Amino acid sequence: MVKRNTTNRETRILDAAAGLIAHYGYDKTTISEIAREAGVAKGAIYLHWPTKEELFDALITREMQHLMQDLLSRVERDSQGGSLPHMYRHALFAMQSNPLICALYTQDSRILGTYMHQQNPRRYLERFWFGRSFVEYMQASGLIRKEIDPQGLAYVLSIIAYGFTSIAGIIPPDQAPPMEIIADTLDAFLIHGVAVENGDTENGKQILRQSVEFINQQYEKSNSEESVTK
Repeated sequence: MVKRNTTNRETRILDAAAGLIAHYGYDKTTISEIAREAGVAKGAIYLHWPTKEELFDALITREMQHLMQDLLSRVERDSQGGSLPHMYRHALFAMQSNPLICALYTQDSRILGTYMHQQNPRRYLERFWFGRSFVEYMQASGLIRKEIDPQGLAYVLSIIAYGFTSIAGIIPPDQAPPMEIIADTLDAFLIHGVAVENGDTENGKQILRQSVEFINQQYEKSNSEESVTK
């Protein structure tokens, strides 16, 4: 019972921090404001996280896990979700729905503030994005053309994701095409240039399930190690 109450309190604190930091930024958000928004005493936050930096570490870890679960849920609901075009499409939509993850990916100084210099926030994304190993697994499962260099493709996919999340700083949103058109165009590019026709998309879903499970285990391991050192 005590554990459940503690978990609920942590969730309220992290929810409050997520909303405030996404709106005002890391530097302008105080522990007092987070406590007030969460409906808890300021001291209650320090029981869980001794510093604002550690609170934000926990928040980013949670948001990354939410992102991966969101991606997996979208892929599971899609009959073709295990193909690279559909999987990548869902990943971009999942990222777009999470302002903190977008800020992390684009290194948005307005939101991340001094946290960018205190930590290496990109270390979280290194565990998530479609890297070389993921591409190689998809190739071995007959879902990506084998003549394509896996490192090169992983790099190009990262370029697309970065552009997708940061293009608003170059092209005003009111001049951009609707999101569905962007996603459909990306689908066409990946279908005709990268994906294998009639590949078994269930294999792709299984690769993603295993990847998400592995990444979650890495986060849990990191959290356990940090708890021991405190």
